[in-house]
Amino acid sequence: MLTIVVPALTAVLALTATGCGGTVAGSPVRIGPDVSTLDVGNFQTAPRVVGNAKNDRQARAREAQRLADYVALPSEADPSYVEDGWPLRSHIVLDRRTLGNLVINDTFDDVAKDLVAGWVNAETTAGDAQRRTANIAVLMFPNADIAKAVGPVLEHDDFTFNSTNQPATIPQPDTIAHWRPDVSSIGSWTVHDRYVVYIKVVDDTRAPDLPSLVGHVDRLLKTQIPLLDQFVPTPAADLPRIPLDPEGLLGRTLPSAPEAPFRPEPDGLYTGRGITTLLLNSNATTLAKLRENEVDLASFGNAVVFRSRTAAGADGLYKRWRFSENLDTDQRLVAIPAGITDPVECITQYSRYAGKETLLGHLCMLRVDRYVVQARSKQLPELHQQMSAQYALLTSR
Repeated sequence: MLTIVVPALTAVLALTATGCGGTVAGSPVRIGPDVSTLDVGNFQTAPRVVGNAKNDRQARAREAQRLADYVALPSEADPSYVEDGWPLRSHIVLDRRTLGNLVINDTFDDVAKDLVAGWVNAETTAGDAQRRTANIAVLMFPNADIAKAVGPVLEHDDFTFNSTNQPATIPQPDTIAHWRPDVSSIGSWTVHDRYVVYIKVVDDTRAPDLPSLVGHVDRLLKTQIPLLDQFVPTPAADLPRIPLDPEGLLGRTLPSAPEAPFRPEPDGLYTGRGITTLLLNSNATTLAKLRENEVDLASFGNAVVFRSRTAAGADGLYKRWRFSENLDTDQRLVAIPAGITDPVECITQYSRYAGKETLLGHLCMLRVDRYVVQARSKQLPELHQQMSAQYALLTSR
């Protein structure tokens, strides 16, 4: 179970007094909210035990979430990548569906049938029309021999899918690549131990330029490959029963509704780079700011819970993100949930087109102890219930 370490400002002391001026012994204990005073609707307010993976796909998805923290953000190699490369259907790669039109062949699932787990990141440069987009996908296989056999076949099938493709040379070990001289893009496949790294760069900012494209891939690989040497895969024998919530935070996060998920990925935990995928327009700058504020874990469900190592770190993150300091012209502060005594703010978000204003939804943010919470909903009353329930989950003992 999760143990919440809390600061003294919202605590009472279990006191043993020895008279006036005597010694006081005790330790701070948070007073949990009286849930009866909160409007939590039908949302869960008691922590749950999530346990271990129940099936193969759930286990592989959890391993992909662990791998996410070691898949580079393109902006780590090149700060000109400043925005998410949407639309990615999902970041988790368990089969060809996630890679979508990045891998233009119909043999992926057969060739990569032993795929354990994978993750893909994408970021773009700024601009309304002409942009450069970088995609980095890491595919993990049971061992290096399988990866060594699979990587070249995936490249071959990707290469031969279009008759105008031409080979390209990347100055990195065990890397093969191709491009189309009349299209400003390049695809490369690198085998590194048990991993196959696929990189695709599409540069709409300039005419097709092979040396430039090769340079982009080379920089991305120089950033990505060392990260994989830091990752410790779950042993094959342990993977089928991999813990889904080893630190208990997911059990204290509102679960996503199965019929209306926030995004097409399972609820889960991230400890590093994967956290940034929970945010819009995330990049290496966002990752650096999370680290500055000591964020070491994030839980994703019907809300996103960011945990800092210290209450001061959480307070710094909340102040950095607080809506009242960063309101856009299409955002307005609105009422907050009744009964929450910790810092909380809510906004309504709009879009404007041709002079018409359209409601997009509502977003609330809360800081409690070492945690910063974000949640969104189309309906403000429902969002207030979500935040109240999430507040109860984080503060209950």
